[in-house]
Amino acid sequence: MDKVLKEKIINNTFDGIDKIIESQYKDHPNEKSYSCCRIQEGYNDYLKIVFKKGKINYFRNNFDWSTTPDVKINCENLKEIQRDDFLEEIVPEIKSKFEEIFFKYKDSFLFRYKFLLILEFEGEEGTVKDRTYKEDFYFENKERKKELKSKMEEYIKEVIFEEKKAIKDTRECVVFIGNLFDFNLMEYTEKYLIELLEKISQVMKSVKNRKLEKEIKHDILYHLSEWTDNIFLKLDTKTVTEEQIDLYIYKALFQIKYATYSYDTKFACDALKNAMNNYSSQKTKQYLEKGTGILSDELIYYKDKNLECKANDVLATVDIKIKNEVAKSYEKALDFIINLLTNGFPHSYLIKFSSKSEKLFLDIKGLAKSSTHRFFRRILDFPELYEKLENYAKVAMKEFEWYQDVEAGEKSLLPGSYAVFGLGLYDEKYFPLIKEYYSKVDGEHQLVHQYFITALIDKYGVSEKSLAIFLDGFLSGQFDKVFKNLAKLLEDEKNRKLLTKELENYDKYEKENILYSIWGNKWKKIFKE
Repeated sequence: MDKVLKEKIINNTFDGIDKIIESQYKDHPNEKSYSCCRIQEGYNDYLKIVFKKGKINYFRNNFDWSTTPDVKINCENLKEIQRDDFLEEIVPEIKSKFEEIFFKYKDSFLFRYKFLLILEFEGEEGTVKDRTYKEDFYFENKERKKELKSKMEEYIKEVIFEEKKAIKDTRECVVFIGNLFDFNLMEYTEKYLIELLEKISQVMKSVKNRKLEKEIKHDILYHLSEWTDNIFLKLDTKTVTEEQIDLYIYKALFQIKYATYSYDTKFACDALKNAMNNYSSQKTKQYLEKGTGILSDELIYYKDKNLECKANDVLATVDIKIKNEVAKSYEKALDFIINLLTNGFPHSYLIKFSSKSEKLFLDIKGLAKSSTHRFFRRILDFPELYEKLENYAKVAMKEFEWYQDVEAGEKSLLPGSYAVFGLGLYDEKYFPLIKEYYSKVDGEHQLVHQYFITALIDKYGVSEKSLAIFLDGFLSGQFDKVFKNLAKLLEDEKNRKLLTKELENYDKYEKENILYSIWGNKWKKIFKE
């Protein structure tokens, strides 16, 4: 191969790499390894270079869906060489020169401790086999790997086991979980990883970490899914280990427990069935049929002539089939659920309700219609069960738990919500229950009870008792909603005086939030103490 031609192609190749390096330093001025995140040694661990049709294309991320290169270099000389020449004379030079660069920047943020370089070539002539080439090259800085592993171990000890520090921010979450799932780095067994993930989930419920709990769970599920798709499902079913099957099952259970959408649960259940059918997992068979097995048979199943109740703590579902539409049927169904919740059943659950009764729901605009919702609305047809329904609500209400009957988001509801709403709109004697409810809702993420507050205002109007419940409700969520129905009632001078008196119980910041909730941005012009 002509020496000049060879040098031109190699020089063109590294012109593109130099551009990438230059842009990285421009994007991260004055940054060093670990300077922005104590467990992040560098950014880049992947580069695919495609040599085709007189162009060299560079892809910095392994995204199957992306066909747009990050950098493009014109190289007409490519058209003059064949596959074998490229393979024998150019590839070794690129590999050698790139390896030099990788270790040259060993203390920079530029590279991670490892790097995957992929070279692809397509010539102009011959069959596909004769003109195409692809090869992967893996580089690893063992010293840097050892250093990162040490920093990760110290971080896990300090943040997770000793809980001396909180997780700093979203970036730290992403880096931490990404490193955790790097089996090459951490050298964990699948069994130990499961134990560690459980510990992390527990720690994230603490006050100092709570704001990042959702992010951590998202990151964990992402990497569990990546591991499942890219590693586990590509293994031979005959050689897969018991621990690998357990991690596959764990992913499915994690997905069910923290599902964002209803189809997440479906996919997870399909995975459990796959583990049972194709990997002969008896554990998953039990999970699907009876749950974890922790709860006794008496707790998870009840049947008499009036109803049948069945629960599964893995799927977090309670199946209730009413055969006789009488109060006793619903009383026993409530007893069944209360017993479950007081014995460790997930508070984030849903009800699959079968009944010949009319499909009715609470008269509150904005609530999603679901099977769980319908069940609790039906119980309101039996006033003799209200005391037990109140007891259920107090047992069910648990901070940072959600009914699984609707997709997570704006429609999410704290367990016990339907009971509280129904009782609260029935009689003001349940105002203390509403107050307890306000203290349990996640004001940052739960918004749907704003519709309940609107219904409360319409039901009770303005009085000393009701006004306090309305105002506490305004402060129980970040609604950014103006309750115009209360503003209308406050046109009455008597009601306005009651508001002025009630506001004495709140600080300046709370007062402003309350007044905004009534009149929006116009409150300063409308309300003068």
